[in-house]
Amino acid sequence: MALFTINRSLFFVVLCYTGDKSAVEDNNLKRPSSELLKELQTKAKRKKWDKKKPNKDVEKLINNSTTDELQKQENTISEEENNNKSVDKTVNDEVAIKHENLVEVSENDKTSCVQRALSTKSNNTDILNDDYNPIDHFKLAKAAGFTILGNDDNIAVNKVKRHLPDWLLHPYVVEDVSCDLSDESEPFKEIDEVLVKNLHKMGIRRFFPVQRCLIPAILRDTKFGVGISTCRPNDICVSAPTGSGKTIAFALPIVQSLFHRVVPQTRALIVLPTRELAAQIHEVFMSLCANTYLRCVILNGTKGSLAQEQSLLLNYGKTKTPSPADIVVATPGRLVDHLNSTEEFSLEHLRFLVVDEADRMMDQIKQEWLNLVETSVYKKRDKSGSFSLKNLSKRTIPLQKLLFSATLSADPEKLEKLNLFQPQLYTAVTKSLEANAENSDNNTGQTFVGKYTTPLGLKEYMIKCSAGDKPLIILHIVLPLKRVLCFAGTVETTRRLSVLLQMYAETSGDHKEFKCMEFSSNLSSARRSKILKDFKSGNINVLVCSDSMARGMDVKGVSHVILYDAPSLVKTYIHRIGRTARAGETGTAYTLLKHEEVYHFKNMLKGAGKSIERMKVQEKQLKKLAPVYEKVLPLVAEKLKSMKK
Repeated sequence: MALFTINRSLFFVVLCYTGDKSAVEDNNLKRPSSELLKELQTKAKRKKWDKKKPNKDVEKLINNSTTDELQKQENTISEEENNNKSVDKTVNDEVAIKHENLVEVSENDKTSCVQRALSTKSNNTDILNDDYNPIDHFKLAKAAGFTILGNDDNIAVNKVKRHLPDWLLHPYVVEDVSCDLSDESEPFKEIDEVLVKNLHKMGIRRFFPVQRCLIPAILRDTKFGVGISTCRPNDICVSAPTGSGKTIAFALPIVQSLFHRVVPQTRALIVLPTRELAAQIHEVFMSLCANTYLRCVILNGTKGSLAQEQSLLLNYGKTKTPSPADIVVATPGRLVDHLNSTEEFSLEHLRFLVVDEADRMMDQIKQEWLNLVETSVYKKRDKSGSFSLKNLSKRTIPLQKLLFSATLSADPEKLEKLNLFQPQLYTAVTKSLEANAENSDNNTGQTFVGKYTTPLGLKEYMIKCSAGDKPLIILHIVLPLKRVLCFAGTVETTRRLSVLLQMYAETSGDHKEFKCMEFSSNLSSARRSKILKDFKSGNINVLVCSDSMARGMDVKGVSHVILYDAPSLVKTYIHRIGRTARAGETGTAYTLLKHEEVYHFKNMLKGAGKSIERMKVQEKQLKKLAPVYEKVLPLVAEKLKSMKK
């Protein structure tokens, strides 16, 4: 039975039922307040629509459909009333309320149908019979001006322009890097006579355009010495082609600025990505520092253990007091070892930090070498800022960073990691490239001039071939030549190709003096140094190498460069072909491409604003090499197996 409680003060009737099943079902039919609110809103809308007179056919259709629905609802209500005759008068009142709600719902359905019919203005009665028509709703949304997700309409999308920092957009352009060197009679201004003699011994009697521009710029900031200063000099970034003289451009002014130093302290640090490149830069500094009191030390793991490098770095004399090296050339990993292990190795007086091959060094920032360097530099001195009244009292030794690369990155996020201070960009181009740049993207601020510049004397070709023809094409090209660099994609390919070329020359009998060697991480550091020395002296005709030779290595007399495997990045391509046509000389580069690699390679160069010619090799020339080549292949497989053991 149902229990009733009457609150006369509030005039509310609360129904509390404890056991009747039919009454529970009726209670569940009660609508929440949110639904009632919606019904009130729909009633208000219905009044507005009633004022408008819809088409008679549409109204008749709506009345027929809603009448059938009402009849069904009333039949169900009557059945429930007959089955629940035992329920008291209060329950019957609830059923009556339910009946009214159903009538209102049916009227709301009628109103919604009228709305859809009037909005579409269509005579199609199928739209009125469906509860939801997605196509109709899409048409309504589009007509109302809403954007439809997934719409196939071709809408013009504005491209997002790349905004670079102002110093990248407005560089100092070194005009015509390919022009002739300056006259021999030109004096070496601001260079000491001892250093001039050292330059003559190195075979340098004239400066390249990049050197003539950068050397005065760096020396200008050291006019009053390398000690305490009020203003911090601008950091310098240089993007110039391979073989344009970037090493002398930073080595000579550093040696000149430290030439008159009194107390030995580490004032210049040069960081490079590979051991071989560090050894090459160390040789240049040693030649420039001849007949001076300056000391240059290399930290790359090739001069012995860590303890041996520590003794060279600190140079303990008879008094057992350290005399640090003035110039340190190091690789990132070895530099970190000394900063963590060598207690008396300090960079508190560091004035120059040179980052060569800067784009690759940015990828090695994860080694934390730059953070350790700056921590050691500013351990006992403040960071000098821009010129202001506040910074006038903060006189300290400034740190100037010098970045050099043939493919300097324009990514602001990567450059931000180097913590540059008001940097200035110097970029070198040829006249032809400079003229093209003025009429292209440089005016729109999309890139900076000379980003992917190659030497003017370099000829580039691509050869389309199958994978099986690659070794024969290499043999056809290199056998008549004397000094060739051949780049392979993997270390395994480097060894296999070098063995093939050497065994072919030995088997054919026509090239007894031909010599080919590999240069990769398979060999020890001492072995690589010996092979590189023999190649420079001309004892090796072909050097098959991996990317360890692709960056910065300066080998005079390299006439040809061959890319056995197509590079995946344009930077890799630029650095590989840059091993020839250096210092104003001429050279040729060949790239071997399989049929499926041609499209990607062309698009890659097109994105860098480059295009190269295609060269064909006649089949008759390859067939002449085939008989000996087939004999050599089994011997090569046996040789490789013995080398693995």
